[in-house]
Amino acid sequence: MTDRDTDNTPEQLEQLLSRVQVLMRAGNLAAAEKAAGELIEACPDSTSAHEQLGDVLYARGESAQARRHYKRAMDLEPANADAERKFAAALVSISPGERRRQMIHQLVAGSEDHAVSPRRPLNATLAAIAFPGMGQLYNRQYEKGLAIFAAEAILLILLFNGIVLSPWATVARQSSDRIITRSDQIHAVQQLLANSSLGYRLIIIIGIIIYLAAYIYCIYDAHATARQQAEAHDGLGA
Repeated sequence: MTDRDTDNTPEQLEQLLSRVQVLMRAGNLAAAEKAAGELIEACPDSTSAHEQLGDVLYARGESAQARRHYKRAMDLEPANADAERKFAAALVSISPGERRRQMIHQLVAGSEDHAVSPRRPLNATLAAIAFPGMGQLYNRQYEKGLAIFAAEAILLILLFNGIVLSPWATVARQSSDRIITRSDQIHAVQQLLANSSLGYRLIIIIGIIIYLAAYIYCIYDAHATARQQAEAHDGLGA
């Protein structure tokens, strides 16, 4: 951290910075924030002062306020790589307080995601059990839900074709010149599948594993997402 010219001597600035750092190391973030505020008042054009207050606020989970002070430090000293790095870290970090304010803003603005009642975890789970992607659609994760629904539907069609339609069509062609019973058709299909190549059977097995893995994930994800949404709505009223 470096500084522009201030009315305070470097020794005074260093003493104030050291005081804030000592309070932070002691875990007394409230006192550290107060001391850092006093440091800003004493040295308003100090990049170190703004960066130090940003550190305190970031440690307290106040990412938005921390970003403002990191940005001020960058404005005062564009070459301040530390402030730039910390600003970037704070930029991708959303504090619980910010998330709460965003949700309140969305409610006031009539956001589609929060203007209606929160999703119920049980309903989300039942929807996901019905078919992969349905739970995500229920949770209003429309892009994710549609993508999963389409992918799983295509995979299920391919598996159904490989296990049922294609073998039955082959048996039907082979027995087109004679009449065979339903039990004979079933036996012929079973024999055809049993005699299929190892590669064909591996593809079918891998396809089934992928489908079941995605199916289980969708159930878990739908339940967890609905529970998070419900807890977030409950938190708004807290």
